[in-house]
Amino acid sequence: MTYIKARKINFRPSEANHRKEEVYISSIFNKFLILISLLIVSGATQANNMTEQALQQVIENHLDKELALLAKQREWQSFQPQWQVWIPGSVKHLKVCETPLVISGQDNQLLPVGNLKRSVDCYDDNSSWSINVTIKASLSLPVVVVSTPLSRDQKIDASMLKMEMRTLTHQDDFFTKLSDAIGKQATRRMRVGQILEPTLVTAPPIVTKGNEVIIIASKNGVNASTQGVALEDGGLGEQIEVQNSSSHTVIHAVVTGLNQVQTQF
Repeated sequence: MTYIKARKINFRPSEANHRKEEVYISSIFNKFLILISLLIVSGATQANNMTEQALQQVIENHLDKELALLAKQREWQSFQPQWQVWIPGSVKHLKVCETPLVISGQDNQLLPVGNLKRSVDCYDDNSSWSINVTIKASLSLPVVVVSTPLSRDQKIDASMLKMEMRTLTHQDDFFTKLSDAIGKQATRRMRVGQILEPTLVTAPPIVTKGNEVIIIASKNGVNASTQGVALEDGGLGEQIEVQNSSSHTVIHAVVTGLNQVQTQF
């Protein structure tokens, strides 16, 4: 009996330890299955969510189309844009949009350069959302620059300008054709190498103060003309004061040509 009792004492702890090992292994296995399930669910959820890379590609494609339309309108021959897009990290919590994303500007910028803001909206029936992104944009293209110092009121000719490739990062406008700038008049002094901006030039007057002008008056399709004297300078399409040489009456008339103005009566 002593032998048997001793035998049972030695056997039972071994059996208990074996059972503990089975429970421990089973617990680890169950935890492993739960972890795998969570990873699968998480992976499936992430697969249905937006990513920064996907949204960035959509935004860059939109900006490329936006710039291509502007280039066509302004007849740019060649240009190279650069985009740096900042997207909030919260995008990873947004569902993939089943309908095309709607991108709209929030800055009313004339040119797509500098710091831009865009709103991205999803109008999917199952998941609608909106997110704002910022873009740092630059644009490289040939522009008209000043090749000799210009004085105020100086008339610009071809020898004073040249074309040069520049990278633009601000909203200042520019010329891309020499022909658009030649013949204009500088409104301020300009230095060599300065980009010629449309706001820095004006069309020279084709009517000068003191010049004799032809006044064309029209009413109901009937035209009549008389002589007058310009009381101020005026460019094409500008309204100036003119004195009728016969009646000495001062009228307002629109410059329509060289030393020619038109008014209504």
